[in-house]
Amino acid sequence: MSKRGESSTNAHRIECCPSETRRIEPLGGISRDGKLLELYRDKWTIQRLDQTTCLPKYLNRRCRLVDATIKPWSRCVQKYSYVYAFVKDFNVTQHYRLDYVKVRSGCACEVDFNMHN
Repeated sequence: MSKRGESSTNAHRIECCPSETRRIEPLGGISRDGKLLELYRDKWTIQRLDQTTCLPKYLNRRCRLVDATIKPWSRCVQKYSYVYAFVKDFNVTQHYRLDYVKVRSGCACEVDFNMHN
């Protein structure tokens, strides 16, 4: 379920893997190649990113609303994407640059028939 202002037509919808979306103001992040980054910030500028996180009650648990025959192989998993931000490598004296930062972008149901129950 999202914290976004959703219309009343969405009031009776149920997600397989519930999530919430929040606007965050991170000091740092992770690059596409796994490096720690520092996000630009000063007293006039704070970068804000929208992040959608699996609700803890459902993360890595069996998905709701899936057929009982596949439910044992289902899991709610955190999904990620990359968004642009003004960053520099952490603890390094250099200029800021526009680069990608990893953010949580959703909660999805995955089915893996090789998974052990």
